[in-house]
Amino acid sequence: MAKKTKTTPTIPNKKVTAFLKAMAHPIRMNIVLLLLQNPKMTVSDICETLDLEQSLTSHHLANMRNSGVLASKREGKNIQYMLGSPKIKEILETIERLVGE
Repeated sequence: MAKKTKTTPTIPNKKVTAFLKAMAHPIRMNIVLLLLQNPKMTVSDICETLDLEQSLTSHHLANMRNSGVLASKREGKNIQYMLGSPKIKEILETIERLVGE
């Protein structure tokens, strides 16, 4: 009988891990879903729509921007937030198909 060799699973790219971690929070997921409906929003718009405090929302937005889930653009005095990639919608649809609705 042949001896089995142990293989160590490969660790995902750190960017992939950070991206998935940023998506794996209910508030952050709500922000993503909101931005799917409204492609550009300010932190104030997001706070008002989701009934969140600005400091908490800003913390989540920074995390999501740093991981690539979101992008931002300054327009005058405001910063507009948008999805970091149009493929995020495809990713969510794939996950929904994988785990069911």
